Amino acid sequence: MKKKVVALLTLAMFVMTLLPVAAFAGPADEATPEYSWMTIEENDEANPTVDVDEYLVAEAHMFKNNYNDTDATLRNAVVWVTEKDSDVAVINATVKKLDPTTGNPTDELGKKEYGYYKNVELYHGDRIGVAVATAGEYTLHVGQLQTDVYGDNVIKEIGDTAVKGNDFTVEAVDEDSMTFKGEDANGDITVDLKQDANDDEVFTVTKDMLKATNFKYNGVDTYKITGTLKDEKQKPMKRKDVTLSSNKANLVLEDETVTTDNKGEFDIEFSLDAEVNATITVTYGDLEYTIRVDAGENDLDTITTTKEGGYVLAGKDDNWSEEDSVLFSDAVQFELLDENGNAVEGNKLAGEPAEPAKPAELAEPAAVRGGKHDKYVTIKKPSNSTLEEDDLVLAWDDEEECYTLEYTGVKADAKKDLVEGEYTVTVALKSGSKATATFNVAKFGDVKDLAIKTYRGNGKLHEPVKNDDEIALGDEFGIIVKYVDENGIEINAINEDLKVGAEGKAIQKQLIDAGYTAAYMLKEDSTVNESLIGTTIKVTAFDSKEKKLATKELTVVDAYKTYSLSFDKNEGKVNTDNNVKVSVVDKNDKVADEVNGIAYAYVDSQSNKDAKVTVEFENGREKNAVNKGKFNITVYANQPTTADIVVGVKAANGAIYAGTLTYTFGEESIPAGTSVVMTLGSTEMIVNNQLVDMKDAAPFAQDNRTFVPFRALGEALGAKVDYDQDAKTVTYKLGSSEIVMTLGSKDYTVNGVKKTMDVAPFAKDNRTYVPVRFVGEGLGFTVTGLTNANGQYVAVAFTK
Repeated sequence: MKKKVVALLTLAMFVMTLLPVAAFAGPADEATPEYSWMTIEENDEANPTVDVDEYLVAEAHMFKNNYNDTDATLRNAVVWVTEKDSDVAVINATVKKLDPTTGNPTDELGKKEYGYYKNVELYHGDRIGVAVATAGEYTLHVGQLQTDVYGDNVIKEIGDTAVKGNDFTVEAVDEDSMTFKGEDANGDITVDLKQDANDDEVFTVTKDMLKATNFKYNGVDTYKITGTLKDEKQKPMKRKDVTLSSNKANLVLEDETVTTDNKGEFDIEFSLDAEVNATITVTYGDLEYTIRVDAGENDLDTITTTKEGGYVLAGKDDNWSEEDSVLFSDAVQFELLDENGNAVEGNKLAGEPAEPAKPAELAEPAAVRGGKHDKYVTIKKPSNSTLEEDDLVLAWDDEEECYTLEYTGVKADAKKDLVEGEYTVTVALKSGSKATATFNVAKFGDVKDLAIKTYRGNGKLHEPVKNDDEIALGDEFGIIVKYVDENGIEINAINEDLKVGAEGKAIQKQLIDAGYTAAYMLKEDSTVNESLIGTTIKVTAFDSKEKKLATKELTVVDAYKTYSLSFDKNEGKVNTDNNVKVSVVDKNDKVADEVNGIAYAYVDSQSNKDAKVTVEFENGREKNAVNKGKFNITVYANQPTTADIVVGVKAANGAIYAGTLTYTFGEESIPAGTSVVMTLGSTEMIVNNQLVDMKDAAPFAQDNRTFVPFRALGEALGAKVDYDQDAKTVTYKLGSSEIVMTLGSKDYTVNGVKKTMDVAPFAKDNRTYVPVRFVGEGLGFTVTGLTNANGQYVAVAFTK
């Protein structure tokens, strides 16, 4: 055998600068066996692969004079591991002795310094275990500490590692995993209990997972889901406890802790005592899995009329729309609330007999396309009208963003259906709630005005623009002119004598010129054209036949506007799905209807750590489409709490808009984390680290008490404040706490209980002042006086 001697002089010099010469104490002149090496014997494969921190086996080969003479010992040996093709020992490698009976690693081989195991004795046939804590390619080395010709200690490596196979690879360890029967490709699972589920995007667990044939929301029928727990080797984890929890009280778990069997499987069994959407959280160690239980959307509960008395174009009018259906939004509008009092938007009428029929079903009887429709829609009409209940349905108008009536009758029947006169329609929901609205049908009268409608371009010249007083550089926009009669009925102003045009520095070219309609492209947004921002475009419609003239101005804005998120409410009920409308808005709080994309959300923090807070989108999804700058989220908590919910929108143009909704569930006595600092003589106070100006009133000390304007104090602490001029009383309400003080009286009440102060509120310079300590402590705050370096009282702080 060829012996390869590697004198690692650089490494030895480095080691010797850190250690005394005696650090590798031992018989430096011990003879090296003639033929010696260490070979990795793991599974008899060259360059084996193991996981991080997994031990592989290496065997020592020691021959004294020839390959038959195994009575050899390598004393004063050094064992170390390097990265492949490196001369430096790795610190995070571990070498252990192996139990001769079991083969399991026991104690470390010897004392380890700087990655080197020293003073080791190796005999022929000895086996050791080697492990590394970081993934990579490595080489195992064995050597002997010897004295060179200069009397210095050096490490002499023995054996030919390239030939003997001392290389090995370490891979990153896979994590423990949890899977469920019925998972889709994305690892998502939704238990869909709805009778008429028709959502292909959400995976539905098959019916054979039900214990009961027909699941009922009675708190008795049980549903079962089977999960499996596996370790990083994908081996079943036996007899492990898995924790279960539900975010809603209506979902009752059979057990809150379940134990895996010999296959690593565990069962989740639950019942529902109400038809609600909920989630089940499954936890094992760092693994956490959320299962959505989709029992259906909240039932529609209330319908009210928000607009009526408008006009609809008569069927006999020559301008009657050629559309298959007509929306009556200009004449009639409704508001729908769900069972939790949330306003409902969009096509959420599934299951309601008043829902619109699909086009293919128009010829079908009412019983086929929505149940006994005539029991949910009734009509009072002119005697010569043949309009039937089936011809009108409740529908959502995307453009006007409202519920209205939709005419779904056959086009040929419109002339006898929608005859002139007054109509009264009553629409009922399955809940029993009803709304009645009137509308009028009339032929188009005399032209009283021209209405200029602006539409966004980019190939979509008929997409309405809500903020139609602005247009962005680089965008396209279209114009359509409508005739308006004395009843407010609008029709397309198709007239060869009508001309429409636009002028402005930002216009690059005209795209369409067709009389009553036109389209233009604006110049690109660039450094050269920044001066165009803020200029106006004047749109003019001129009709020589009707003798009408109309103008409209559009403001040119930067195409790269900055947006933020706006939320329509920040408080709601406990144990209720609370809907929150979210809008992408510009700096003027106008909805950015050009923004489309995907929304995401998560709960960042909450004041009550015991509360289970969730945020979801429609159908329990973790993300949702943003359409024309709008979308909804549903927030839930099973206990009173205030939560910070972070919402983000990834727009189609690649931008991300984010905001935080601070939402209060139920009534908390004190807003979580509220802190207020007021300084004597200063009109500025610090509320939650924000500077707030109290204008012309400042706290001051009097009679050894600090007084402050009553309204400024109450609003700073988050309380609702009321002043009764006649009774001279000041009332503070914060959650379940209520304080009533009377000017000039030391007596006051806290939640109806009479108490006494040592000072009284008073009026000064048309302001009412109250003693801050009694108000603060009455509302549950800790009140602390603050002093300066000289010990002078200068400020007062309120904290939770």
